[in-house]
Amino acid sequence: MIRNPALRDVPLGIQQKYIVVTCNYVARERGVTKLMSVTDAKEKCPELVLVKGEDLTHYREMSYKVTELLMSYCPLVERLGFDENFMDVTEMVEQRLAQTTDSGSFSFKGRVYNHFSADVKAGDHPRLASGSHIAAELREAIRSKLGLTGCAGIATNKLLAKLVSGTFKPNQQTVLLRENVNDIMGCLTSLRKIPGVGHQTAKRLEALGLVGVKDLQLYPLNDLAREFGGPTAQRLKNLALGVDDSPVTPTGAPQSLSDEDSFKKMSSTKEVLEKIQQLLSSLVERMHKDGRLPQTFRLTIRRFSATNKWFSRESRQRPIPSHIGQKITSGLHEEAVVQLMPLAMKLFHKMVDGSAAFHLTLINVCFSNLQSRGAAGSRKGTITSFFTHSASPRKSQILSSQSQGDSSQNADNRCSDHQTNRRSMIAPLKSPFTTKSSSCSELALHGFKCEQSSVVAVEESQEASCSTEGVRHDEMTNITTHRLPPNVDPEVFKLLPEEIQKELLSPPYLTSLCSQSASCSVTDAPQISKNKTSELFTDSQNVKNTKAAANKFGASDGATTETQQWPAGTSVSQGQNVTEGDEPSSPWTSSDCEFPGNVDPEVFSELPPDVQKQLMSEWKQQKPILKIRSSRKPGRNWMSKDRKTAGKSSQSNNLFKYFKPS
Repeated sequence: MIRNPALRDVPLGIQQKYIVVTCNYVARERGVTKLMSVTDAKEKCPELVLVKGEDLTHYREMSYKVTELLMSYCPLVERLGFDENFMDVTEMVEQRLAQTTDSGSFSFKGRVYNHFSADVKAGDHPRLASGSHIAAELREAIRSKLGLTGCAGIATNKLLAKLVSGTFKPNQQTVLLRENVNDIMGCLTSLRKIPGVGHQTAKRLEALGLVGVKDLQLYPLNDLAREFGGPTAQRLKNLALGVDDSPVTPTGAPQSLSDEDSFKKMSSTKEVLEKIQQLLSSLVERMHKDGRLPQTFRLTIRRFSATNKWFSRESRQRPIPSHIGQKITSGLHEEAVVQLMPLAMKLFHKMVDGSAAFHLTLINVCFSNLQSRGAAGSRKGTITSFFTHSASPRKSQILSSQSQGDSSQNADNRCSDHQTNRRSMIAPLKSPFTTKSSSCSELALHGFKCEQSSVVAVEESQEASCSTEGVRHDEMTNITTHRLPPNVDPEVFKLLPEEIQKELLSPPYLTSLCSQSASCSVTDAPQISKNKTSELFTDSQNVKNTKAAANKFGASDGATTETQQWPAGTSVSQGQNVTEGDEPSSPWTSSDCEFPGNVDPEVFSELPPDVQKQLMSEWKQQKPILKIRSSRKPGRNWMSKDRKTAGKSSQSNNLFKYFKPS
């Protein structure tokens, strides 16, 4: 009627398929009702004008305009379908009462349920009276700005406001006093008339013999709890008594977008495919306008049922691949629909056997789990996920970075701390993404530089902390490259990840390296493995020769030594200093123990020091480590003995664990 004012004064019906889904009051005066078939409506009112209403775009847009207008007066607005909104105007009422000094000035706007407004003392109900004036102002604003008329209900909770709003129509408002709550609840003709009691719940209540509201009010709570559980039973009992403590929750953006169509009969796969394609085309366009990225696609069907016409729906859903989601948000509607169709038909065939006869009366397509583009971009599986760390304590390494010169160089490989609204942007390789707090990710570990900011390990939760402790990565690289053995290319070494660099410079690796050509000393230091705390490397300016001594087992007194030459500036600090003239201590320098016959001395020299110590101790006591129990099955005593043996050693590289039975 707003779009075509000529229809205001004629009987008007809105048609969807073969149903008149709604009509104006002129048509209702002639006997037309909602959800009446077109045939019956024409019989009732031959002059009825019908307008197609399958496209809900204009209705949807007007619906949100109403909500936005109400929110300009009060932030607590909760949408209920297309044409209803709850508002909590408590704060507005309190402000008005604070400005009113004369209690005799209160009055009601509109009607009062079961009363004549003039007979009720508004001073006894100041808040409801003030709320009635607010409702009148809001209705007038909607009429003057949007051209719509509407009704309003004023009460102490959402349930009662909903019930009383439809008491007097059209274009009126009604106040419900506390003293009349039982009256309005008693007027409800069935349990389905109670907002919050759906079809399935009503069926379960009817199975208990509960038909009317009075039945539910008088039914024992304990008996109700046995059927529905304690919390649900209490809620149903409260609703029947007009008690509703649910808050008005601002709706915000819709949590899902959907399109559906109903029909008398659809019984071929070809028809289903065409209908789904039609619905998806409309839905993808709406999703693009919304601007968010859908994560889940859901398909719903309704099978024909003579006994359960409206409530026999069945759904299946699946995640939307990221490349399809990007096409939706990018406006590539046709490509997105083409790629969504196989997903939709796969879900359809999970519910319906296409080779057998079927009878559908509705199909619905839905996008849910909607995320803003920034939030969706930070999920796993995208390139930005490679710039964040998991919540593992091992990965929570904190480094610091000082300001770097040459600001014009390597511009693409820099990360600067731009703090805006408690969010920061990291832009390596011209691909920015957002985290929740101001930080730079650990890009310095891969050659990225940070200006005037701390480089931190960002966890998956996007929470970040900053620290100024640590060692600059470029300085560490310069130091460690001077420690390299002669067969290592420094340029290649710089390109390796930091953990691999540490492993290559660790004593076990250096020991194995030098053992290939000569015997090498093994310092009695903690074994270093990757993923442990970073090691410190000392820089020496003088060239030092490090003697490597090895004890040849089986010899009585003598020891053979060779000198290993290292590059200039090479000195490894691992708890004991190894310098010229010092003889490093070794865990296996004792001459009172000989190798067993099945032990290779060269292999033994490559074992970690603590493992060598343990083997030495066992050989001295002549206790073989691996005992063969071919005649006994592993039992409780054997396992308990292993536990005791394992408990004797606190070394991380305990050799016993390699011989435990699986």
